[in-house]
Amino acid sequence: MGRARNFGLGWIKDILYTSNDTYSYEGVEMNLRDVGVGLIFFLGANLAQAVYTINIEQVGPDVVMSGSGSINTSSFSSVGLIGPCLLGDGFIGTNALCVGSDTNGDWYPGALSPGISLPSIVPTAGSSSSGPNVFLLGTELYLPENYVSASPLVNQTTFAGTTLAAIGLNVGTQTLFVPSGDEIIINVGLAPPAAPASIPTLGEYALLGLSSLLAILGMVAMRRQRG
Repeated sequence: MGRARNFGLGWIKDILYTSNDTYSYEGVEMNLRDVGVGLIFFLGANLAQAVYTINIEQVGPDVVMSGSGSINTSSFSSVGLIGPCLLGDGFIGTNALCVGSDTNGDWYPGALSPGISLPSIVPTAGSSSSGPNVFLLGTELYLPENYVSASPLVNQTTFAGTTLAAIGLNVGTQTLFVPSGDEIIINVGLAPPAAPASIPTLGEYALLGLSSLLAILGMVAMRRQRG
């Protein structure tokens, strides 16, 4: 009785320990703080990196290039605005591709590692397109004008009346990285991978653990009040 309480931690200590406990409140407070710090680090552990994926497929008589995903640009900056996709409907060229409809884009030189490799391409312009442009040229990356980091990107370019072979595209996958660690994946002639099963990440496990801890504390409090 008459014990002073620290808001939050004091309430939990009173629930966990009675006046007959041999453990000190200082020790309890330290343990609770350690648990809290651990949960914070656990919540942030192993967060998945963002991915922007470009699928280039044969769809009937046409080749369709579709992009979707996002790119975290918080760790690197554009050096200016340029018009990389001047044709307006995207294209594929030697070590270069542009998907989407815009003609201007923010330029991020040297942002790709490794650079895109399309060495034996017959330069081909798109016949129709939609969405903001994403342009890859060697190690250079161009994103939509005033692109907000990690915002969704959905775009498409269609090459009517041609084939992957006629353009010079070989079936396979390339994975490029940007300075933030995000990936740009280019799949040629491959069916988009099936969506993975929903498996909790470490962050989700931490949330489950935190929810369980709060539930247990609530039950202990109710039991103490009834006693």
